[in-house]
Amino acid sequence: MLEKDGKTHWHHLVGETLKVLLEPVGIEVRTEVPVVPAPPIADLILIQRKEVGARGWTQEQRLRLADGLRDLDADQVLVELKITESLNEKTLTWLSLYDALYLDTVGLERHQLKSVIISAITPRKEFLAKHFFRPVGPVGVYESVPPWGGVVRLIFLNELADEVHNAPLKCFASRQAEQKKAFETIEHAGLFKLSVAFGQIVVGLWRLKMKSVLNSPEMEGITPGYVMQLGKEWFESMVDATPEEELFSLPKLKHRLIQEHRDGARDGARDGEKKGKAEMLTRQLQRRFGDLPTWAYESLSKADLSSLEEWSLRIFDAQSLDEVFSGRS
Repeated sequence: MLEKDGKTHWHHLVGETLKVLLEPVGIEVRTEVPVVPAPPIADLILIQRKEVGARGWTQEQRLRLADGLRDLDADQVLVELKITESLNEKTLTWLSLYDALYLDTVGLERHQLKSVIISAITPRKEFLAKHFFRPVGPVGVYESVPPWGGVVRLIFLNELADEVHNAPLKCFASRQAEQKKAFETIEHAGLFKLSVAFGQIVVGLWRLKMKSVLNSPEMEGITPGYVMQLGKEWFESMVDATPEEELFSLPKLKHRLIQEHRDGARDGARDGEKKGKAEMLTRQLQRRFGDLPTWAYESLSKADLSSLEEWSLRIFDAQSLDEVFSGRS
């Protein structure tokens, strides 16, 4: 998906991270949630079991769900994200509205849906007290019962315990020290073995963190495809630069990533590469020529890998978009 507005849609990025982590164990993750019968679509994440009629998470699913999610017995979990913005009254109001509208639109009973706010920034204690939030269960998880019914749950990424099942979400914490601990936990636990896609997106996030831009309010236009492309490029550079006989002497992190990349590169890697190249080329074109016309976005979305590579070379000498896309139908 190419973001035309140059804005980072955090629910897409966090949603994609959860998707590649959870879908292999039978948990569906969606980032376009119809809370009302007609548009607009809310910027939410929906987490639900793929198996219809199943009751409760399986043990395998619980191992991949963070504190505040793994104990919920609802059929569906509606998640509102606050990554670069602080939690406020408006957020609580909108989540309550989304909760009520989604229940009515999908036809769920109250016990079948839980609504959760995941916040990278921990609010002041006065805010929690004002809205009657109390700690429940694991550290970093709070709940309040609003007068209109239901339960609102808060998960604060900076406060979650340094456990393996919390690490993928804690990568998005606002404090760099918490991010660092999360990436170290992922490395030591060998979570890169879960899948190539998960390994790529986590390495991409790690590279952004090294540039001190992860969770920065000024960061714009970061998409899941762009992050995964960063991870993929790291894999490829390591493979190309490392002689075969030296691979097994590499530190644990590098060895795991390279081995996982080689084992799964043939499974869907080409589609991910094409998506990442399209998004990176879009950013380059926008920087060179400004806002792009509709036909340019359509061409980028439909292009094959060879065309994207050719256009990426032309951008350095072309004086106009037509010269870049010469020969387009």
